[in-house]
Order: sequence, then structure tokens, then C-alpha cells
Amino acid sequence: MAASDGLGHSSPSWFTTPGDTDTLAWVALALICLGIYGIVTLYAAFDRWAEHKSKGTPLAKTIPTLLLIALIYEIFPVEHFHVFLPLTAILLALMADWSRFHVPSVRDVAPETTPSAGPIGPEAADGAASAGEPEAARHD
Repeated sequence: MAASDGLGHSSPSWFTTPGDTDTLAWVALALICLGIYGIVTLYAAFDRWAEHKSKGTPLAKTIPTLLLIALIYEIFPVEHFHVFLPLTAILLALMADWSRFHVPSVRDVAPETTPSAGPIGPEAADGAASAGEPEAARHD
């Protein structure tokens, strides 16, 4: 018995014949893209807020790293990666925060002052010439 007799089952509403445009697939793809965009936007706003609130605290880099790892695990199927991958990222962020508070920065370290030996060359041999005079005035 064929479906054209009226005795068979009718096609479901989501069925698309070959060659036709599958509008349900396009709508689903658009909704998935909008959902991912919404999740990323919410995480970015929360990350910005958390970074603003954590400025000057010991976990200023660790908090955004944790948020990024949570976002990656929420969006992408990364269960097949080893657990050491996110743990390494967290430890790197913790070490960056630790070093920010415990290692002195370049501007905090006083520059070493070494006495200068003076000018080297023919001007050094001429004791009468001073460093502030122009070249023409020294040789007159």
C-alpha cells in the first residue's frame, strides 16, 4: 500500500523533502547562535564586574580565569581534556596574583647609583675645558 492511497501515514510537520529549504534547521541554528551569544555576553558582563570589584585584591587575575574556565566548560564539550588543563590555568593565575603582591615591581626597586668616571676621550685629557662650554669656546 502506498502513501498516496490515503491509507499510509502523512509526513510529519518537520519533514522537508530533498531540495527544499529546511526552515526549522535555520531557525534552530539561529537560536543556538543567539543562545551562545547571550551566554558569552552575560559572562563578559559578569567578568567585567568581577574584575572591577577585584581590582587591588589578591585574586584579581584568578577570578577572571575561573570565569573563563567555567564558560569554556559550559559552551564546549571539553570533558575529554585532562583535568590538569584547567588546574594548570588556575595555578598560573594564582602564581601571577601571588607574584604581583610578593615580588617587588621595577619602579619599587631603587636604581643602583655608580659614580661616573667622567668623559672618556680627548676632552678628558684637557683639564681646562669644562663640560658646559661649547666646542668653539674650549679651543680658543
